[in-house]
Amino acid sequence: MKSTAKTVGIVMFITVFSRLLSLVSNMVYIAFFGIDIYMDIYSYSLQLPNIIFNSFGTALVTVVIPIFAGYIATGEKDRAYRFANNITSLSVVFTMGLTLVGMAIAPLIISLTRFKFEGFEFAVSSLRIMFPVMIFYGLNYIFQGILQSMGRYNMPAFVSVPSSLIVIFYVIFLGKRFGVKGLLIATFIGLASQALILIPALMRTEYRFRVSFDYRDEDIRYALRLIPPVLIGTSAYQLNMLFNTTLSANFKDTVALLTTVQNLVLYAVLAFIYSITSVFFPKFTMLAARDDMEGFKDNLMKVLKVVLFFLLPIATGFIAVRYQLIDFLYGWGKVTADNVSLASNMMALYSPGVIGIGIKEIVDRAFYSLKDTKRPAINGVVIMLANIASSLLLINFLGVLGIPAAYSISTFVGALTILFMMRKKVGAFGGRILIYSTLKTAASSGIMLLAILPLTSVLKQFSFGHVFVDKGLKLAIPVIAGVVVYFAVAYLLKVDEAIEVVEKIKNKFGGTNA
Repeated sequence: MKSTAKTVGIVMFITVFSRLLSLVSNMVYIAFFGIDIYMDIYSYSLQLPNIIFNSFGTALVTVVIPIFAGYIATGEKDRAYRFANNITSLSVVFTMGLTLVGMAIAPLIISLTRFKFEGFEFAVSSLRIMFPVMIFYGLNYIFQGILQSMGRYNMPAFVSVPSSLIVIFYVIFLGKRFGVKGLLIATFIGLASQALILIPALMRTEYRFRVSFDYRDEDIRYALRLIPPVLIGTSAYQLNMLFNTTLSANFKDTVALLTTVQNLVLYAVLAFIYSITSVFFPKFTMLAARDDMEGFKDNLMKVLKVVLFFLLPIATGFIAVRYQLIDFLYGWGKVTADNVSLASNMMALYSPGVIGIGIKEIVDRAFYSLKDTKRPAINGVVIMLANIASSLLLINFLGVLGIPAAYSISTFVGALTILFMMRKKVGAFGGRILIYSTLKTAASSGIMLLAILPLTSVLKQFSFGHVFVDKGLKLAIPVIAGVVVYFAVAYLLKVDEAIEVVEKIKNKFGGTNA
């Protein structure tokens, strides 16, 4: 258990660092180029291939890891490597085909947005620059899955670092000369590097890639039977994102803001989720393979408790300091006060969604470890329908803010649905304990909110000198106060996770042995 906790800690640290560097990269180019039609096109061109591929990519991961890890665990390395060769070769062919189709229909795609009236040629060329990145996305997903299955978690967590550094370097040294189009090319190079830097790590294992297209291989045929249900579920989720992105592209100067906030709130938080799932997914798979359902259910309940213990206060904190956070991160350069205000409102509405999506991601992985791809697929369709219906309704009242509001609503619907499905699948898995713990965590988060809000109002009356220091302190003071209040209240309410954290701190700084 200690080794698992240490592994999670290391992976989480690397992942958080990678995400922070990605955040810095985002801050740099937003401040440099500002929010305008060209940045909206850049954001749209970056998001679209990612959204389209993610359906296939998630299906790859959820199918490849259990099959590959299963053979590694039983010592059937040759069979595992043969499977990896086949799935990698097929992935390259598929993504190349997907790329060619995307490049061919780029004008049609752009015609569905307001870019058909402004910046059409630039938007089409931007999409054509970015679509080939899907080939490298495919390799990245597979390479990460192979390495994680072999117990090598560090490099997969590190993959985004070179990409972020390339973008930062470009903006600082070449941005003024080559503009947003150059940023697209730099971003493409950076994203391609995410797959390429994993090759040395793979070379340090026994695995060696060989081109192989053995369609008759029983493992390939088994994988191809598993992929369609996963693809349906993930496609539903990605269609959500595609719908949201395309819908936002019909509002002026909103795509860049919406995707920026979405990445900040959702993807940054999901880094925490993925660092947990990258370690516990193989563990779920092994418990399921051994038919140890009691161990499976116990681990699922504990992971959900930990996830909710952190996500509830994070979501609450995002709402409480939304303006201060956006202003500190993005309120620089060419970004206006109106941009900051709109983005902070988007953040408030996106934030509750991290709770629902966190639950969904954990339980989805649990289902995949049971080789059940049908139920997550059904749930994906439920989320998609809830999101589309909510978005179309709410934009009439909230404008572009209806998009993040609908997203949060749909993720909660999805979380409740997938939890119900899991209970039907495996029986009770500590629901009462989970609910009781969540209520105490929610109460702690609520008290934290009541402490932060007056503090932010008071701090508005003060100036701390230099603008960077001023913005930083107006963000840092409420955040630090919120963390202290949350853990103190959770400790007093005897939340297990809070007691564990506080006791470790007391032991470390109190001079006693853990």
